[in-house]
Amino acid sequence: MKNKRIIITAVTTGLIAGFLSSCMDNFLDKPAHNMTPSVSLNDPVKLSSSVYSAILTLGEGQGDAFSTMGEIASDNALRGSILSDAGNVTHNRMYNQFQNFYGIAPSSTNFINDIWTASYKGIDRTNINIRALDSYFDEFMSKYKNGLIAENRVVRAFFYMMLVNTFGEVVILPEEGDITPAEYARLTNDKSVTQLYDYIVEDLHQAVKYIPTKQEWAELYGIDWQGHTHLGSAQGLLAKALLYQAANELYFNHNQEKAEKCYQEIVEIVKAMEDEYPLYGNFEEIFRRAGNYCSESLFEIGTESTANGDTRFAGWRPSQPRSYNGYGRVAPTLNLINQYEKNSTGEIIDARYFGTVLFGVTNPLSGMAHPGNSSPFRKINGDLINGVAFNNKNLLAAGWPNRYSRKAAQEKPVGTSDAPQTNLGGSNLKLLRMGEVLLIGAEAAYHAGEDGLAVRWLNLVRKRANLEDSPATSGTALLEQIWKDKRLEIALEWSNRYYELVRIDKLNPGYMMAAMDAKVNDEFNGIEQHLNNTNGWNAINKPNFPITKENFRTMIPLCNQLEVPRNYTMPIPTAVLSDMLNVKQTQYYR
Repeated sequence: MKNKRIIITAVTTGLIAGFLSSCMDNFLDKPAHNMTPSVSLNDPVKLSSSVYSAILTLGEGQGDAFSTMGEIASDNALRGSILSDAGNVTHNRMYNQFQNFYGIAPSSTNFINDIWTASYKGIDRTNINIRALDSYFDEFMSKYKNGLIAENRVVRAFFYMMLVNTFGEVVILPEEGDITPAEYARLTNDKSVTQLYDYIVEDLHQAVKYIPTKQEWAELYGIDWQGHTHLGSAQGLLAKALLYQAANELYFNHNQEKAEKCYQEIVEIVKAMEDEYPLYGNFEEIFRRAGNYCSESLFEIGTESTANGDTRFAGWRPSQPRSYNGYGRVAPTLNLINQYEKNSTGEIIDARYFGTVLFGVTNPLSGMAHPGNSSPFRKINGDLINGVAFNNKNLLAAGWPNRYSRKAAQEKPVGTSDAPQTNLGGSNLKLLRMGEVLLIGAEAAYHAGEDGLAVRWLNLVRKRANLEDSPATSGTALLEQIWKDKRLEIALEWSNRYYELVRIDKLNPGYMMAAMDAKVNDEFNGIEQHLNNTNGWNAINKPNFPITKENFRTMIPLCNQLEVPRNYTMPIPTAVLSDMLNVKQTQYYR
């Protein structure tokens, strides 16, 4: 992409929020006049915090909603845990609504409200920051202004993408002037999905013009780039936005010409990025402390070590394995596990598996290593179902899948005690990596008629996963291989798969339904194998009561209750409709 970049002296994105004041009515923050310019706007540290405070809304007790929406509401993950686990039965049944799309309604769950609230808090904070920069700046401030505004644009676009992809037609908050409660109540969601994506893409185009590269942070400003958004953040998010914009233009407007322009722009973006952000060699290590701000990092949230191995974001703690300060939610499905490539003896060889999936043993995370560094298909103290160990006798019988997200598991020394220890946690939350962007580029190149380029970018990702070149090099088979590798590359990482299923289904009707059917079928096939396999039972792993299919009713979806296109979006929360009288409910939930 041949954008003319304007070299500026930019400002950082820091790690500790504290610049903005507390929230007022609903999700909006206090207006900019409550800030103290002499203290906040002339202090680069406080300026840094102002940008980071916006993205921190992801972790204000609401991060769990994003992982639930993006992964549990897909073929990648089950609810995990058991109904009586932390949050009580009622809370855990809300997870069930998403894992098979049963009973989702505007008033049925807190999760959709959390996504709406956290996203608009973040957007409002970016708007406050931008207005403040335009209103209060002196000679010192002028050298930071454009860069900080660009960073705010990246964060704002990120949140709007989450909102549009989740709810469809949403509210655009006014950029000029503070919003009073009365004005807030009169806001409307009268823009179409394609108009909203035009707004998002333009925000990112503006960000690309001004935001510094990783190198410019150090060379021009004497500041480490780590913890900052940078040119790669803006370019990568722009490529992702354009991919969704293309699908929406085809689905809603049948606008092939505009979709083709989106695909071609993505190709130019990825060409400009591929040499600047090389893939990190060790896939599993990306999600450990050693992988923080690695070579392919585009957009990640810094975390810190704590006494219990948790991250800064309490909302992501539920994905941690049990006995390691987590609830074991967002459990990988058997369908996901079955997608990883195997060798001739049936052992998984895809390196991404070992960076994505954990399965339980007596001590689920002893040393944070796979038991004996062995193949997951070998019998390790219990029966295996398609490579997943089932051995916690009574929890298993109560419906606990005993498999976990490796990406969510925070490092912790050997031992399962919750007693305070040192050097725990601190693995950053990855929102966007070059591995994903290469596959975005591969799909765009395919649609742009550049199969050779699509295959080259696809094979870069496969090589890092220790796999041979793509078996498909053209036609529909190539596109499906790109979709498959993208799923395995970013599975359980952030909040992606549900939105990917919707996007792909708009291009290839039936894709999402087939995926959700396979999720259910593979789980029941696994249970059948387990119930019919008497090998390996012993006094340690044999349950105190019989295991039957009925025991699994609270763990896995009994059937696929997806409705298309109804479940392309979620309902706008009832509380929002009560406060914002001009906002219309999502089409299929009215």
